Amino acid sequence: MAGKYFTAKYYDKRPDKSPTYYESKERLHRVWRESGAIESCKTLSNNEVYSFIVAGHTYGSPGAKYNGLYKPLIRKIDLINQCKSMTFGFILGDAVVNASNKEFGILKRDLQLLSPNINSYIVPGNHDVGMGRDNAKRDIFIQNFGKTYQYFEHNNDLFIILDANFDKWNILGDQLELLQRLGKNKVIYNNVFVFSHQVIWYDKNKDRGRFSTIKTNSLEGYPKDSGTNFWGEIFPILSNIGENTYLFAGDVGAWPNNSEFFYDRYSNADFFATGMGGGERDNFLIVSVINGVVKVSLVPLND
Repeated sequence: MAGKYFTAKYYDKRPDKSPTYYESKERLHRVWRESGAIESCKTLSNNEVYSFIVAGHTYGSPGAKYNGLYKPLIRKIDLINQCKSMTFGFILGDAVVNASNKEFGILKRDLQLLSPNINSYIVPGNHDVGMGRDNAKRDIFIQNFGKTYQYFEHNNDLFIILDANFDKWNILGDQLELLQRLGKNKVIYNNVFVFSHQVIWYDKNKDRGRFSTIKTNSLEGYPKDSGTNFWGEIFPILSNIGENTYLFAGDVGAWPNNSEFFYDRYSNADFFATGMGGGERDNFLIVSVINGVVKVSLVPLND
């Protein structure tokens, strides 16, 4: 089925014990009630309100030749552009099938469909930069989009983009030092938003319940024996930087396995995984921040 465009070598073959899309959807509704992120971004536009989209695995269906952003997502761009307060767009990796100047050029073409008021960020996935520190895919990505990790501030909020492809889903080296510096400064942000392609908070520790059951598109690079340094080293830093912490991952949704969307809350942090490509329950998120208060809406693509 996949032909030369996809390999099943790293496909997550664990038995399907994943938290269902519907369970996470209900949990999101229960925590946020009627969030209103979509309505808010359409009707409000001032210095105290801003919005952003979060979309994962945007090349879409495994096995298909790359032809830009997933077509059901493109059909929602009018909705996105109608949001007067829409400020950022975060593409959570696997934005192309195989990193090349040609495919990145097609991606850039499609991103121009977004309003010029929206600043887009590509959070790199394994399809975009490969695995490891030195490879041709990473070089091509950097030529097209610059650094693969960064942070920036907006209002009194902090945005952190992580590259989990460097060190097998671990956040080490310069990225870890960056987080440590942020943790040591005296700024306490209202909201901290963290973006990665891989579900770096996937966890086998049953004390954290549903985090051990999320089913990702791929386990390529994941250190199955040791796990990652997220819960022991990264999460304690992130959770102390701001009043509220939100983590987003995008390596779900390629397969119709009921794990196309994940949401849970743990230790005053909110965790999301969102993605598309399987043709069922494809989705992305619209997040609106109104006077410092975060609202999140799940946007289905298969309606």
